[in-house]
Amino acid sequence: MTCTITMDLKFPERSTLLKCHDAILNSEFKNDILFFYFNLTRRAFVMVHELCCQYALFIFLTVILVLLLYVIYKSFWNPVLYTKELTEIGFEYIKHGPDRALRISRAQSARRLGSKIPPPYPNGWFAIAESSALQIGGVIPVDALGQNLCVYRGEDGTARCVDAYCPHLGANLAVGGNVCGNCIECPFHKWRFGEDGACVSVPGLEHAPRGVSIKTWPTVEADGAVWIWHDAEGRDPLWELKDAPELKSWGYRGRNEFVISAHIQEIPENGADVAHLNAVHSPSLLTQLGEKYPILLNFIGQHVWAADWSKNEDHTASMQLTHDYKIMKLNLFHVDVSITQIGPGHVRLYVQTPVGPILVSQSVTPIGPLLQKVVHRLYSPIYNAPVGAIFVKIESYMFERDVAIWNNKRFVSAPSYVRTDKQIKAFRTWFSQFYSERSLSFKDVMQNPLDW
Repeated sequence: MTCTITMDLKFPERSTLLKCHDAILNSEFKNDILFFYFNLTRRAFVMVHELCCQYALFIFLTVILVLLLYVIYKSFWNPVLYTKELTEIGFEYIKHGPDRALRISRAQSARRLGSKIPPPYPNGWFAIAESSALQIGGVIPVDALGQNLCVYRGEDGTARCVDAYCPHLGANLAVGGNVCGNCIECPFHKWRFGEDGACVSVPGLEHAPRGVSIKTWPTVEADGAVWIWHDAEGRDPLWELKDAPELKSWGYRGRNEFVISAHIQEIPENGADVAHLNAVHSPSLLTQLGEKYPILLNFIGQHVWAADWSKNEDHTASMQLTHDYKIMKLNLFHVDVSITQIGPGHVRLYVQTPVGPILVSQSVTPIGPLLQKVVHRLYSPIYNAPVGAIFVKIESYMFERDVAIWNNKRFVSAPSYVRTDKQIKAFRTWFSQFYSERSLSFKDVMQNPLDW
């Protein structure tokens, strides 16, 4: 007791705190304290409510102005970029937890892939990098078509692509390599390789060794991307790839990127699968309630689709698509889409909306046998730039519905066709032109993934 009194005399503030603590624990004061904080909260709420009522118009206009400035900013100075990795879509059924990535990997390993799967790498042009990401003197490592590649831009501004590994001692040219003029220099021993892939100089040697070279890939730039030509027969490109004419006057509004576990053929096959449009893409993007309670569709609205796919006599195919967003019998948003499939890995969609046109350039690039990188790049005239920027997100949300299915399905080589599937069968016949005699089979690639 003496000790306590002594401490209280030395630290009077401690004595005060102890008394306050005892008072709070006293039931007599608890109700007073609760009432005080309730009254304080009520007064704060009333004050905020009065301010909102008094300045409601000002607050509303400020919010609208901020949103407008943000959309303009994303439309012209910082285009929308929407990216999704493989594990982010279609695996909602796997509960979150520290080992979720492992469980997703296990689910993917257990998935049945299907039988008689077509060759994983068809012949054609494939996008491997964004043009804007490859500056003069820049080097980018790329994994595509089961290959490790080195993409670089020479001092002349031309983009080039070569195999990643130096033939000397195997260093990766894309990791630490330098651009010297229009040559790529190995980071290990500074060997240089010219535009045709031949070794042009070796430090300490007066003449470069003959017959030493790296593989070069035919490379072009179009629709905002760097494309390379892949051909199992070693042929030169069978068709040209150039910018869409609209890109001369239209602006870039952004892009989305997805990594998908599927065979490359299944991605563009969606265009010929007309029946899936209303089956998968009918529910409103605003809410999923209409899917659970169909009676609400008349009030929430739904997307209504119609399409027709047809093959051409060359490496292209065409599709005409119409979209309506309907609430009861009221059509709120009509869109016409003219689609051109260009080879196995390139699609252009010309979207005509009530507020102006939009161009969507899609690229599908195989990373591995059943792993695709899909990118949509969007362009529009300057007068509807905000619409183009918003459309990046809208198109992304629609596409995610397909991705969730692709990430969990298996390839069916001989479907049980019905009358409405005739265009799928026609599409597969048309797409088969991009496989050739020397195309590596799916089985060979899976059994010997590192041998080629």
